[in-house]
Amino acid sequence: MSTEYGSVNPTDEEAPLLHTQVEPQTCWEKIKTKLHLHGHRVLISWIIILSVTAVLTLSFHFALKGHHHSAPPADGDDLILECVSDRSWFIATILAIFVGPFGIDRFYLGYIGWGIVKLLTAGLGGILWVVDIILILLNVLPDHNGCILH
Repeated sequence: MSTEYGSVNPTDEEAPLLHTQVEPQTCWEKIKTKLHLHGHRVLISWIIILSVTAVLTLSFHFALKGHHHSAPPADGDDLILECVSDRSWFIATILAIFVGPFGIDRFYLGYIGWGIVKLLTAGLGGILWVVDIILILLNVLPDHNGCILH
């Protein structure tokens, strides 16, 4: 098969050029392509973030564990009795970090309504998840009876 100079091969016309004949992708297709190419990096980053959060939580818990003991007040008038929950601060923290978007931490503390809200909305898009982690870490969020976590 001999072709003359300047003639066009019919099979070359059907092959798409590099970027001129490729159909444009939608935004969602671009995201899917990037996740397909870099999905393992996203997963590894997520595992690293969760691990660092768990290590910081554990070190924070054990660093403050010895500081909770204080001397009782001198006179009985200043004595304020606070109830202490049977639910653990440590378990609530671990639940909030790892399964918080599903509301498991709120179910554990007895807040069934908020647990359902977090379950249906994935922690309000992650916002309530982060807020709950901070509230539980600072031991500001009591259980459903209003008692502080032990």
